[in-house]
Amino acid sequence: MPDLPERADIDQLRRQARELLRAAVAGEPGALARLRAVSERRTLAAAQLAVAREHGFRSWPALRSGVESRRQPARWQPRAGTGRPAARDIAQGRWSFGGAGTIEVADGELTLGILIAGPEGASLEASLAVAEAVASARQSRRWAPELRDVTVTDDQGSTFTVHFESGYADSAQRRRFQVACAVDPVPEGGSRWLDVRGRDASVTRLLRSGLAPVRVGGLSPVLGSPAEQELRDMAWRILRGYLDKAMGEGADLKRRCRDVLAQTARLREGGLADGASPLPGQLTRLCTALIRQRPPSGLPSGWHSVLNAANRADGPRLHVDLDTALPPADGTVVRLNALASWPGSWDLYLQATPGWRTDSTDGQPTQDAMTVFAEDNLGGLYLSESGGSRRRPEYEEVKLTFRPRLAPGASLLTLTLASQTQQVTAEIPLAP
Repeated sequence: MPDLPERADIDQLRRQARELLRAAVAGEPGALARLRAVSERRTLAAAQLAVAREHGFRSWPALRSGVESRRQPARWQPRAGTGRPAARDIAQGRWSFGGAGTIEVADGELTLGILIAGPEGASLEASLAVAEAVASARQSRRWAPELRDVTVTDDQGSTFTVHFESGYADSAQRRRFQVACAVDPVPEGGSRWLDVRGRDASVTRLLRSGLAPVRVGGLSPVLGSPAEQELRDMAWRILRGYLDKAMGEGADLKRRCRDVLAQTARLREGGLADGASPLPGQLTRLCTALIRQRPPSGLPSGWHSVLNAANRADGPRLHVDLDTALPPADGTVVRLNALASWPGSWDLYLQATPGWRTDSTDGQPTQDAMTVFAEDNLGGLYLSESGGSRRRPEYEEVKLTFRPRLAPGASLLTLTLASQTQQVTAEIPLAP
């Protein structure tokens, strides 16, 4: 278990690391032994890692966060009687690196995505293109990528190792796999870049992400009746199905549309749909047009932006840190960590306390704690779906994938996170 003095001070611990390094450079046997327990290099990063390990922490960033968590007051307090943890009880923020290219590895070409680092560890997302024989072996579950020829160094001279953690086949390309790799030790947030080397001297560079000035709005009630919220959710299911079909992922869009038309009619007949609301008519026009394969008209601009996204050029490729805590909505505390965009989609990384998956109130075992969507300053709408999560003891790390791709020229994203009764917005600038 981590062991820190009650009044631990990060500056004092940093001085201890420098003193350890000086003693090791001078050849003191005890200092050399402490340093060699974590690294063969005599660097400040190695000395800091040794001090962190001696206090029971995996890395220097984890030690630093442990010290800070004892000194910082909670930004948000738990709601009375809920027993929810305050913000200081959730993990500290994350930092990221991105913008790299492709390197050669034993099994093919590894295209790097984003590296997300935090006190508990660091994970690198990547895409691996393999030969046909390797793809066949992977389909039979007898294969994991060989990454022993991958090395990572930073601008401070520290060296890191990369280990395969998990992966899955790309639904659109049989010979391409999405992989997640652990990076050890955790790269420092102060590093400016990380060089990733593969075989045959191939190398690419991950750059430290900048921090976006996120503007958070206050809590407000979720708008619309339950029936209107259901109609909106049905529209988004149809729009997501349209995107799936456009990407060749085989969504049975016509069947979905017929089911939604039947449900819309039931809401109308039962008097649950607000007669003044345009949603029932808009949803009917959307589904009818898609069934008949005709261009729909009279829809909200955001819906049209999704339907027209296939003709859109690639938007900006970027990776930014957000490091912003949101006010708790219905007892769920969310911290936005990072955002990264790709040619066909973009990802949002966050932490949720006590978790993202919660007990449902309608008889289903679990559901997401919040519905999340985004709009840009050009009127474009973006819909999210789960990109995976990792459960920690007191919180959950979540990746949300948004489609369609970011619109060229968009300079601002407005996220809306809505729980059962409350919602909060966060504005994220995209322009430098």
